Amino acid sequence: MFHIIVNPSSSSGRGKSKWDKIEKRFRQCGVPYKVHFSSRSNTIEKICAELTSKGEDCDLVILGGDGTMNAVVNGIRDFEHTRVGFIQTGSGNDLVKGIGISRRRDELVDSILRGRVVRTCDIGRVTYHNQSSLLDPFTHRPLAPSCCRDRLPDGSVSPDPSSVRLFNISAGIGFDAAVCQQADSSALKTLLNYIRMGKLIYISEAIHMILASPMVNMKITCDGVSRKYPRTLFAVIMNTCYEGGGFKFCPDAVNSDGLLNMCGAGNLNRMNFFRIFPTAYDGNHLKFDGLFSDQGKSFTIRSSTPLWVHTDGEVLCKSSCITVDLFPHKLQLLV
Repeated sequence: MFHIIVNPSSSSGRGKSKWDKIEKRFRQCGVPYKVHFSSRSNTIEKICAELTSKGEDCDLVILGGDGTMNAVVNGIRDFEHTRVGFIQTGSGNDLVKGIGISRRRDELVDSILRGRVVRTCDIGRVTYHNQSSLLDPFTHRPLAPSCCRDRLPDGSVSPDPSSVRLFNISAGIGFDAAVCQQADSSALKTLLNYIRMGKLIYISEAIHMILASPMVNMKITCDGVSRKYPRTLFAVIMNTCYEGGGFKFCPDAVNSDGLLNMCGAGNLNRMNFFRIFPTAYDGNHLKFDGLFSDQGKSFTIRSSTPLWVHTDGEVLCKSSCITVDLFPHKLQLLV
């Protein structure tokens, strides 16, 4: 039995119509399947949690984008008995490009129907040691104070189980997370996605946030070795080499090597960053002064002030201390 999970809002509301075309192939093959449409009350995480918490083998087929797959890995309860087929219907392509999944839907469906694991992928994990400015996951706007948990003296909120988030692609703190937060709350995003120009909102916000993002002192510990970085604009930990619509901040990142790659920018002139930023599309940015990188299994990042944090472009809150490491289970893919 294949459990098809469709995000109808993906691809600017065209997710369901895309499934209607794909469903013909499943019908022709005569395989048993059940379709689940996500909604605000029945989220992708909730659907995945219910399907994968029975201690039985479960085959999920996901139609959506990078954000949809982020919800999937955060919903799965039993990775050992869960296999996932992913058919890209969103506006982003970072996961597809980073893993090397075919974009031809006929090939994807055929691979899924064969029912064999094609590849396994590492999964990243972010632990928020403190949180502030929590966002509503649907509106991407700040939650009312009454919705937040007990506040600590510094204004942050106490951690709970939701303080851990998994990711497929990357997790970032500072500039790149601020770009995601601003883009998600922008009224233009839906319109630009609808006319298939969604990347423009991220480029626009990136230009804005290069000027507006704070530069703060960071202490980054990689596998027990700590380094201090003054006036840091951002630090991103990557599991694959693409994020943010094709930027290769960590060009050597491989999602199956048991390691995470880190890239950051600090102690540089903001105007110079305008010159450096476009070179990240080709992964040629690390040669410039002010850029730093590292590789390891675990990173702890402490910043002198709370900054926005993202996982696969999804922003939950601000934090001034996070740990990023590898989740001990692998994602089994049918594509």
